[in-house]
Amino acid sequence: MNLEVNRDIYSDSVISKVVYWLSGNYAVERKLNGNTEIMNITSIKDEPIDEKTLHHKVFQMLNDQKLRNIIEDETNDIRTILFAKAFADFDDLTEEDLTE
Repeated sequence: MNLEVNRDIYSDSVISKVVYWLSGNYAVERKLNGNTEIMNITSIKDEPIDEKTLHHKVFQMLNDQKLRNIIEDETNDIRTILFAKAFADFDDLTEEDLTE
């Protein structure tokens, strides 16, 4: 089964994560043709592929991972600030505080 994925919409990172998620049941060969990535998907379990279901599953996974990346990018600064604040209080600890 071949699927075409637009690289202008889905980054290499997003596609690579989806390929990894599929690797338990499928072998995926990737070819780049301009801004289109062609994914040749074959079952490694010698079972027939329900192409409609797999097509839906792959694009659901692509959209899920793309959204995860968007959220990560948008919240990165907030997470950095929270980590810095959480560990800032430990700068004032002395060895005596740790042994109590």
